[in-house]
Amino acid sequence: MALDTGFATRFSRLANRALSRGFPWKVFYRFLFVQALLAVLGLVLVGGASRYYFKRQFIRQVRSQLQDTLRHLALEFPDSPGREWCGRRALGTELRLWLVRPDGTLHCDSRPDPEDNASLDSYPEIQQAKLGKLGQAIRNDLARDESTFVLAETIGSRGWIVRVAAPLTRLSETMAMFDTTLAVVMLLMSGVLVGLAFWSARRLVFPLGRLLLKTQNLLSSAPTELLDKGEFTEETFDEWLELESNIDNMRKDLMAKTQSLTMEQVELDTIMGSISDAILAVDPEGNPLFFNSRFEILFGGVGLRLRNVKLWGIFRDPEILEAFTAALREGKTGATKTIPLDQKGGLRNYFSLSVSPLRRQDGTIYGAVGIFHDVTQLKSAEQMRIDFVANVSHELRTPLTSIKGYVDTLIEDVKAKRNVESEFLSIISRNSDRLMNLMNDLLDLSSIESDDLVFRDTVGTVDLTEKVIKQLKANIERKKQKVALEYAAETVLADPQRVEQVLINLLDNAIKYTPEGGNIRVTWANDGNDVLLKVWNDGPPIPLEHHPRLFERFYRIDKARSREQGGTGLGLAIVKHILQKHEGTVWVESQAAEGTVFICRFPTP
Repeated sequence: MALDTGFATRFSRLANRALSRGFPWKVFYRFLFVQALLAVLGLVLVGGASRYYFKRQFIRQVRSQLQDTLRHLALEFPDSPGREWCGRRALGTELRLWLVRPDGTLHCDSRPDPEDNASLDSYPEIQQAKLGKLGQAIRNDLARDESTFVLAETIGSRGWIVRVAAPLTRLSETMAMFDTTLAVVMLLMSGVLVGLAFWSARRLVFPLGRLLLKTQNLLSSAPTELLDKGEFTEETFDEWLELESNIDNMRKDLMAKTQSLTMEQVELDTIMGSISDAILAVDPEGNPLFFNSRFEILFGGVGLRLRNVKLWGIFRDPEILEAFTAALREGKTGATKTIPLDQKGGLRNYFSLSVSPLRRQDGTIYGAVGIFHDVTQLKSAEQMRIDFVANVSHELRTPLTSIKGYVDTLIEDVKAKRNVESEFLSIISRNSDRLMNLMNDLLDLSSIESDDLVFRDTVGTVDLTEKVIKQLKANIERKKQKVALEYAAETVLADPQRVEQVLINLLDNAIKYTPEGGNIRVTWANDGNDVLLKVWNDGPPIPLEHHPRLFERFYRIDKARSREQGGTGLGLAIVKHILQKHEGTVWVESQAAEGTVFICRFPTP
């Protein structure tokens, strides 16, 4: 491609603009220099190789001519050559002949020269000819500034040696002409190759520079009029055009996605800020990844974003730290029970924490997010309910105690006088007992709910079970029931008083709903580190649809029959809350052929 003034103008304009934009001129110059250097080196190598092979071919032709001369001389060589033989055979040619006797002395020379013939026998080609070989050599005479090619060979039956030499004057002249021609050709070719190198460098590097500028501005909103006008587009390879088009499309897509992500981030920040729950995400080292404004207000203050704090610098509660640690190290999703946390101003708020791991697409964990649900109002309402039930129950116990005392007195007086009104007094007494039991159960339930901690001690299961059996012995004997005891676990780590309540409620429930003469079995067993208490009876099975609600307060399967049995409807609820305080569980299994069994799990902390 010829470099015209139009190209020079465009090149200058593009260069000025590119310099202001950080165009990769170093890449252009390096590419141009490397191509030019390779072109020149290639020419030098080709020229040197051509000169070497040309000279070698010329010498080979001279050698071939001399060999032909030696063959011709060997055919006409006389048995007794005279001294004129050399001059006569070399007459009219540029060759020089020497005839050497078998003893190595000179016989004749077509061009006698005492200095040359002084030590002829020591020449290498003569030594090779004496061995029956074709000797050859190139002689350079610096004084005369000439070179000759020499061959020596034994001819005749008497061992005469003929040495013939041809001047290489034509070779020098020819090589000088060849060198001149080669230099001119190499200069012309160098210019052409350098021009091609410049052209190819411009064709490759300029589009590359434009692509580099576009990639640098890929996510920026800077003006790109130079890049979008398409200067030098007609001089760009099709592959560059396709790549540039793809980059343009990528830039548009990235800008659209960036705007979309920015909008989503703003929306997410707005949603996170409007959520009433506090949210915190941390990396495996405990450094906060993100948190919402609610978390900042509750736990960090306005300077939390500026301080380099870790998770254990914000919270000291071991349950919170254990929940985050389990999610980060084991990938477990977990929740904690209600945790009291002191706030500024002496206030105490209650939170329930849910923690989940953050995973990449390959499943690796890169963090954990925790949501702090503020349950302070629920806790306050629950405490108000507990206090209300406790206060009402306590206030009702005093008049019920008085009523119960006067009714018992009246019953005794009526019995003494044999009055018919004793039946009504008995009804009043039974209902007073039911109310008294109900108040006691409500007070027990309120006491269990209000206790934050459970006293744990090693409780002997044998002594505890026998003690409860003695308390309920009268009811068991009245219904002629049989109680079997099994002690695979001899101890349980729990609150002795609460475990006794659990056993009393479950046994009393079994006695009530087991028919007369039925069987009851109490089993203490080990399940790993946990202890299981099982109370089984062969009474009527409990339908499956009642199992989920069986441990609710005042829930009754058969309300009429339950009232006849005299229950308060709170026994199983008390059992459930006691097990929850021990971080355990209780459930029921009931089948028509196998009876009903209540199972309590007491975990070992």
